[in-house]
Amino acid sequence: MIKKKIALVLSLVLVALSFSTTNLLAADEYVYGRLSYLTYGEYFTSELGEGAAVASGDYDTITSATTAKYKSFVNSAYSTDESTGLTSIYGISNVPVRISKSVYDSALAGNNSAVAVLLDRGFTPCDELSVYKDINEDGSIGAYVGLNDNVVAANNTSSISTDSAWGNYILYIYPNDGSALASGKEIEGAYVTTTEGKSYPLYHSANLWFQAYEFSWVVDPDFKEPHGNSPYTKSLTGLTGKTITSVTYIYKTSDESGNAVFNKSTYNVGELKVKNLLDENSGATASNASTANGNVSNVSLNVPADANYNVASINGLENGTDYSVVKTEQGFGVDFADSVKPGKYTIRLTDDKYEDINVDAIVLADVADGDITIENNRLSIKDNKFDVNDVLAAIKNASLTINGTPISNGASVFYNEDASVNLDAKTSGRGSKVLFGSDGSYEVTLDVPGYGIISGVVVKGATSNEAAGENIDKSDDSVNGEVAAETAVVAAAGNSNVSDSKTNTFDGLNYAIYIVLALASISVLTTVVIRRKRA
Repeated sequence: MIKKKIALVLSLVLVALSFSTTNLLAADEYVYGRLSYLTYGEYFTSELGEGAAVASGDYDTITSATTAKYKSFVNSAYSTDESTGLTSIYGISNVPVRISKSVYDSALAGNNSAVAVLLDRGFTPCDELSVYKDINEDGSIGAYVGLNDNVVAANNTSSISTDSAWGNYILYIYPNDGSALASGKEIEGAYVTTTEGKSYPLYHSANLWFQAYEFSWVVDPDFKEPHGNSPYTKSLTGLTGKTITSVTYIYKTSDESGNAVFNKSTYNVGELKVKNLLDENSGATASNASTANGNVSNVSLNVPADANYNVASINGLENGTDYSVVKTEQGFGVDFADSVKPGKYTIRLTDDKYEDINVDAIVLADVADGDITIENNRLSIKDNKFDVNDVLAAIKNASLTINGTPISNGASVFYNEDASVNLDAKTSGRGSKVLFGSDGSYEVTLDVPGYGIISGVVVKGATSNEAAGENIDKSDDSVNGEVAAETAVVAAAGNSNVSDSKTNTFDGLNYAIYIVLALASISVLTTVVIRRKRA
């Protein structure tokens, strides 16, 4: 019995030793290191499989307008044509890999060209890694080992839009818990997955931006973004008509010791349909609404025969309270309630198959020439005909021209809250401009949705300061739009008050002089009396 127990213990010890020896040998049988780069094709095929929509070869060339950006994507691999300055981002840099030692030795000896070609790009051996890709004997590459996926719900407010200047489509990711996404500069790889289970890679600069919560893509080869680049990616054209269910980001950062740290997050965005784009001849128009036509804007559609558009929303307004919709032969009639303020309203039209259409309708105020002007560097409204705050709100969406030159985004900063002209106004964003640079007079024209043309002269400098001082008593009347005759009366009264104030100032000064002289006289007389007494 004892012998049997001893034999059992010995057998267990041998089994344990065999496992331990096997593991030690396994660790010694691999070489770990960092491969200089993988092309996008190699990286995404290894990560997503042969069924992924992977682009072949170089996909994106960045013009001189954005040459600095490729350096900010810290995990991208790129090359620059010194003769032209154009940069091509072609893959992922410093990829952690593992290779069987025998395969590694064979490649170094020149007996495995498939692996040798990869190593010749640049390979730096290192200690054992916890996250890596396997390089196989035939030169194929496996998906990441040791990379855990963090799944995040983002289906509540994530959306797709087709009205961006940066792409035919733009997708916004907003996690349900309100958390923010890490910087897009540290994204190594990214892809979207559809309801069919197929994955479509996303590429640095062409699709991915520094703000990871949004990315765009282009399916039109002739599309140009504001910098003049053409971010067309053929592999993403297959997304049209599909439904995206998730977006996955693989981040690679470094710890204090310089070791790579990985984080993979998959954002479940619900079901976002990538709708078909309309051709350049399709779209919608909307007529102005005014009291003359019963406050109705007629929306006319020019869309494919199989489209079935509906009015989904009008910005800032509530259906049934602020407006109602009736179908017409041409499209729709939108009846605005009398309570709707004059201004521009964007009508959003949606269809299940085709992209959304946004069309602007203008609700007009009953404005006559001279009702709203710019006088004495202030907004002037005749007879209080319109609420000054309503007009100021509409002006923020106006187009502004100063001395014949259009000023983009200038109207939004043109006025202060008190309806005085902001003489220190400066547009925001890249290429900002000062509205009134030097002292002098400026011819100003505002084209205000709902209120029409508002024009006048703005004066900056000593003249404007004098005008402001002289009109301080009449400023409220100017804002409220007093008629010209009343304004003249107020101005006259203001000048009279200034004159009286100056007169009173001089009278006070005279009194002060009289008192000083009187005191001096008393002092002299007192001195004379004292001297006489002493004498």
